[in-house]
Amino acid sequence: MSPKPTEPTTTEPLRTEHRELMVLVEQIRAAARELPDLSPPERDVLVGRITTFIEDTLAPHARSEEEVLYRVIGDILGQPRATEPMIHDHQLIRETAHLLAHTDTNDVRITQELMYRLYGLIVAHFRKEEDLYLPILDAHPDRAAEVLGELHVRGHAHAGS
Repeated sequence: MSPKPTEPTTTEPLRTEHRELMVLVEQIRAAARELPDLSPPERDVLVGRITTFIEDTLAPHARSEEEVLYRVIGDILGQPRATEPMIHDHQLIRETAHLLAHTDTNDVRITQELMYRLYGLIVAHFRKEEDLYLPILDAHPDRAAEVLGELHVRGHAHAGS
């Protein structure tokens, strides 16, 4: 007997966006593994690409979530502060990226540690969002449509597509 296919959820566009972002996040882990084999200039370029990804892609994604998704989840739960742990995750990711950007890449051990930390924080954050918050939104399709529409207006990838 083959497994029953999972039904698409209202929040599938957000899950799709996470899957697409995870392709790039996985590159952080791969970069950490290859770091010892790179020359100092190659390490600098790699760290620059990672911090640019955080600043130009993940940080805007996080801001949109804070302003739209988390606000609505807080409304649904009747507790506006319910999503503060997720906002705290965003801060930890930004702080770790800042540390990485300002670390001497000749210190390969510390640079690797920060890359692995960054990877772990992002993966754990996405998992919490998908396992804990998106099902709440799926249970409220009208609010999910509101979130997807507002994210789409803000240029959030795939939202409302």
